[in-house]
Amino acid sequence: MKRFVKSFMFMSLVVLLTGCNCYKKMAKNVDRLTITATPSVLTLKGNNVVTDIKVDFPAKYFNRKAVLKVTPVLVFEGGEIAGTPKFIQGEKVKDNYTVIPYKTGGTYTQNISIPYDKRAKICTLELRVESKCTKNCGKKRKEFQDFAAIPVAEGVSTVQLLANNAAYLAIMPDNFKRVTTISQNADIMYQINRSNVRAGELTKEQVKMFEDFVREYSDKDRATLGSVYAKGYASPDGPVKFNDELSKKRSESGQAAISQALKGVDAKYDIAAYGEDWEGFKELVAASDIKDKDLILQVLAMNDNPVKRDEEIKNMSSVFEVLAKEILPQLRRTKLVADVDIEGRTDAEILETANKNIDVLSEEEMLYAATLTEDAALQLKAYQAAAAKYNSVRGYNNAGVVLAKEGKLAQAKTQFDKAAAMSKDAAITNNLGVLALMNGDVATAKKYISALNTTDSKANMGLISLAEGNYSAATKTLSGYNLAVAEVLNGNLAKAKSLLAGENCADADYLKAVIAMREGNSSAAIANLKSAIAKKPALKEQAVKDVEFAKLFGSQEFLAL
Repeated sequence: MKRFVKSFMFMSLVVLLTGCNCYKKMAKNVDRLTITATPSVLTLKGNNVVTDIKVDFPAKYFNRKAVLKVTPVLVFEGGEIAGTPKFIQGEKVKDNYTVIPYKTGGTYTQNISIPYDKRAKICTLELRVESKCTKNCGKKRKEFQDFAAIPVAEGVSTVQLLANNAAYLAIMPDNFKRVTTISQNADIMYQINRSNVRAGELTKEQVKMFEDFVREYSDKDRATLGSVYAKGYASPDGPVKFNDELSKKRSESGQAAISQALKGVDAKYDIAAYGEDWEGFKELVAASDIKDKDLILQVLAMNDNPVKRDEEIKNMSSVFEVLAKEILPQLRRTKLVADVDIEGRTDAEILETANKNIDVLSEEEMLYAATLTEDAALQLKAYQAAAAKYNSVRGYNNAGVVLAKEGKLAQAKTQFDKAAAMSKDAAITNNLGVLALMNGDVATAKKYISALNTTDSKANMGLISLAEGNYSAATKTLSGYNLAVAEVLNGNLAKAKSLLAGENCADADYLKAVIAMREGNSSAAIANLKSAIAKKPALKEQAVKDVEFAKLFGSQEFLAL
C-alpha cells in the first residue's frame, strides 16, 4: 500500500473559489487518501495496459454534496491516453454513482484498462480528478472543475511481448535424396508358344537403348549398376503348366541374348519367370478401345482361377479374335530391366556450389542447401534461387520464413503471397497467420490459423491466446521458451525457470533476468542480462526501458552493461 501526497503532474490544486465550495476542504486534505495499485507495476495484457486501483477515503472527508470524476490517464513522452472515468458521490447527491459516506469514509475500486501504445513502456498512470457540487451553489460549482492529478503507478511491464512469435513459422521440406535410382527397360518379343530369340529383336531401337544404358552406367563415376533382370512372361491363352515352363524358357533365352550383346560389360544377370501375364492383360484391355472391354474386365474380377478365366474369355467368341490379334501378342515377351543408383553431391559439395554457382543445382539441392547452414543470408539465397529458377512454391514460402525471422515483414509478405497464389498448403496459411501476429493484427492471425490442424498452427494458437491476454489457455499448446513466457505471466516463476534450464539463447537469458528480478535476486538478474546482451546487443535498448529492471536503473552494475 502506498500513501500519495499532493503530487500533481499536470497541475496542482485548482484555484479555490470563495463562498459555496463543497470540495474545498476535500482538496485541502487530499493527502489523506490512500491509493493502492494491484499490480503495483502496470501490466500489458492483450492489447491493454491493466491494473486495479483501490482508493480509501478517511472518515469525515467526502462532502455529502460533492461528486468526483476520476479519469485514469496514461502519460508518456509524446502523448497520453485516457481510460474510462469513474464517478463517486456524497450521500446527498441524487445520482447513481458509488457513494462514500461522510462519517465513516469508504472505498471504491476501479479496473483500469487503457489501450497500449508502444511509446508507453516508460510512463506514469495518473488519476485526474474533477469535482463539482450539486446543491446550494452557483452554476459554475455544478460543472466539473479540475481538482487534482495523482500519480499512482509508473511503467508498463511488457513480458507478454517477449514471446517469440516467429517460433512456429513453417518451412516446407525438401525432397532431396543423396542416392537416386534411374531405370531402363526393353522387351524381347516372341512368337506364340516359342522361346527362341529372333535376330531382329536385338536390333530394335528400344533394345539398343537398353544396351547403351547398361554400358554407360556399368563403369561410371558415382553410379552403381544393379542386376540386369530378364523377366519371362506368357500370354494367358494356353495350359497353365505349359505357360509356366514357357515363361521360364523365355527368361533364360532373353538373358542369354542380352548378355551376349553386352559381352565384355561387367554386369550381373538375374532371371525370373512369371508365367501367364494376367496383370499385363488387364492393363492392355483397360487401355484399349475394344467394344466389350468392360465385360472382359468384369470376367477377370469375378474369377481368380486362371483356367476358369481362360475358358470364360475364349467363350466370348465375339471378342476373342480381337484379343488374340491385338492383346495377346504383346504379352509374349522377356522384359529386360536395369536399375542404376546415382550418388549425388556431398553436403560439402552442395554448400560450395551454393556459394559459387548455385544455378547448377537442382531444385531439391537448392532447398536442401539451406538446411546445411545457419547463415540466414545463404539460406535466403538458396530459397530465392529455387523460386527464381524453378518457380518453386517451397522456395517462395521458405524465403518468406527467413525474411520474417529477420524482421523484414513486408518482404516476407510478398514471398508468402506468391506462394499462396500457387498452393493452398497449410504451411503457407500458417505463415500468413504468423506474419499477421507479428504485425500485431491478432484478429487476422486467428482467422488464418484457427482453421488449420497442424502442429505449428496449434502452437501458434497458443501465441494468439498469449497476445489476447489469455495466459492460461496459452500454456496448453506452447512449449519451451514461449511456454516459459506464459508461465511468468501466470505467476509460475519456478516452472518458468525449469523450462528455461536448457535454453541458452539471448532471449531466454533476458527472461531469466526478469524472473530473477521478480524473485528479488538482482545479482542473478545482472548476470543473465550480461549474457543476453553479449549474445544480442540490441537487448541493451530494450533493457533500459524495461520497468522490470527499474530497481537497477541507478546501479553501477546496470549502467556498466
